[in-house]
Amino acid sequence: MSNRRFLLLQDLAAAPLASKLATAGLVASALAIWVQWLSGDPAYRTFPPGPIFFVVVAAIVAFGTRWWWTPLIGALLSLLVTAGWFSRYSAEMQRLLHPASIGRFAAGIFLGTLLQITALAVTDVGGIVATVQNFSRRQDRMDGTKFLLRAFGGIFVLMSVVIMASPGHVDFYHNLMHLVWGVLAIAASVASTKTAKLFCIGSGVFYLSLGLAGLTLGDSANHMAWHLGPMHLEVADHIFHLVLGGVFLSAGLVRVRRSNYLHSPA
Repeated sequence: MSNRRFLLLQDLAAAPLASKLATAGLVASALAIWVQWLSGDPAYRTFPPGPIFFVVVAAIVAFGTRWWWTPLIGALLSLLVTAGWFSRYSAEMQRLLHPASIGRFAAGIFLGTLLQITALAVTDVGGIVATVQNFSRRQDRMDGTKFLLRAFGGIFVLMSVVIMASPGHVDFYHNLMHLVWGVLAIAASVASTKTAKLFCIGSGVFYLSLGLAGLTLGDSANHMAWHLGPMHLEVADHIFHLVLGGVFLSAGLVRVRRSNYLHSPA
């Protein structure tokens, strides 16, 4: 176990600068949200579990250097949140220009918001640059499908449990859908490579269809909100599902060949 821990730390130290910046940006984004919550930001009335997702993805980027695409996960998450930030531009600017009118602790509101948008920008750029660098430097097409399913499956299970345990209103059925998918993804990750790829393809088609249906059938007068049975999905959910669908469909369809992985430091 100690040898394995040493190898993980060695991989982390050898990661390119862009990957380290993406990791730091994800962690800083999590801290920024918690600072805003502690400062009484009304957008976070209860403990926000979202930052846990940032920290877990940061760990994947930091210790998943063996796979060229891990920074892409951080970049996609950050870009999604960045798009959401700019979609609420007027409200977010109020936090920077008039923080005293937002929460109990004006300095915390201001610094948390400033840290958040700065960290997101660093992660956006760092994650994309690291992905391009890793892709151009890689010496094989190592099959990371199982790792992708295991990582996302673990994140979804963890986040679903945390959300269920947190006080406040949550969409139980939407959360349950992600919990069930997470369990199935972990199960597929320990099966054969063919099973894992088929599960990725099925997941990609499912999430892409869900996202497209939400953007098509959503109520335009209510910010594209869509009721799918007992589930209530909003535009952020539709975009998130489209991103997930694209990632999983690509992972399932890409053809890979196995070879010895030669890790080259940046």
